[in-house]
Amino acid sequence: MSETIVNSKTSINNKSNEEEKQLWNTDTLTHMQANIDDATPELMAHAIELLLKDGALDAWVCPIIMKKGRPAYSLHCLCRCDNDNTAEHRLLNIMFRHTTTLGIRIQRDILRASLQRRFVKVQTPFSTKGVDVKISSLNNGEIVSVKAEFEQCKLVSEESCTPLKTVSSAAERIAYDNQHNTLK
Repeated sequence: MSETIVNSKTSINNKSNEEEKQLWNTDTLTHMQANIDDATPELMAHAIELLLKDGALDAWVCPIIMKKGRPAYSLHCLCRCDNDNTAEHRLLNIMFRHTTTLGIRIQRDILRASLQRRFVKVQTPFSTKGVDVKISSLNNGEIVSVKAEFEQCKLVSEESCTPLKTVSSAAERIAYDNQHNTLK
């Protein structure tokens, strides 16, 4: 009997794995990473800002400990793979020119799974200004994440003297309800 259950679970798992592959998008990215032990936090923040402005899909810094116990940073950057590596070259140029790194590791053809993303503008009861809300969903339309834009919620919060968490949760609830009702 347990063999039958295991076999039925296996076939269910195989089926759901095939279905799940179609629930999100996949693309191929390049990951660049440099360890930097002689830079200020301000320098690292500036490098991230430049990378994002010049086409990086994402850029971030992680604290690390290097040899001899030295505190340092690991600067990371993701970009789309392109045939002539122009995006990669632009971002490498920024990393070399705007940090103190002497070398950058490059990992190409990294597979990424991602959700569908769209923005909707909602009106909260706290202000006449709208708030953009990012809605992330599976390819079948199922909403899995709703996030209000922080800076816009902050402005509404300051102008209306309403707590920021109240503004953002209201915007997210309104966006979810609007999208959920649209799908019905």
